[in-house]
Amino acid sequence: MSDPESDNATLTPEERAFAHLPEQTMYKIQTARAKGADADDVAHPPQTIRTNEFRCLYFELHPDEQLDWHTHTPGLDEVNLCLAGRAKYTMEREDGCHQTLVIEPMEFVYVPGGARNKIEVVGDQTHRSLSVARAVSVARLEALEGSDAEDDVSGDSESTDSLFVDRKRDEVVAKNDDLVSE
Repeated sequence: MSDPESDNATLTPEERAFAHLPEQTMYKIQTARAKGADADDVAHPPQTIRTNEFRCLYFELHPDEQLDWHTHTPGLDEVNLCLAGRAKYTMEREDGCHQTLVIEPMEFVYVPGGARNKIEVVGDQTHRSLSVARAVSVARLEALEGSDAEDDVSGDSESTDSLFVDRKRDEVVAKNDDLVSE
């Protein structure tokens, strides 16, 4: 068995600083809104980037759209940043009453884990949002009520992940080559 200390003895201080890290790669993920993007060739939202520790989701809702009632898993605290447009977030509390918040560009909304909630566009401008949450260890993060998606608990999210990096196994699990570059 090799001694890690003696293996590092011949390394320079700069090399030693990175000796304990797995191979590292940065990725750029293109959206239809990126400068110079051909919107027809770029997957339309939502787009998800995730690792074992977090997930980042970009989504758009047009004025005639809404994200209907859905329930997050108890461990999924979500923070959404409004990038453009306005949106009304409604959360149903345990006693059946509702809390409603309207967010505008550059405002955040915190949605607690386990919350039953919906998102509606306010006005005639598309709502663009960036949603960040800690990754959870269940097959699905959320499901729309009454949809066929509730029955799909396979955890197979490759079709919606632009990029999924498994940091525990040090491998890229899903990567949409049309959108992701190094």
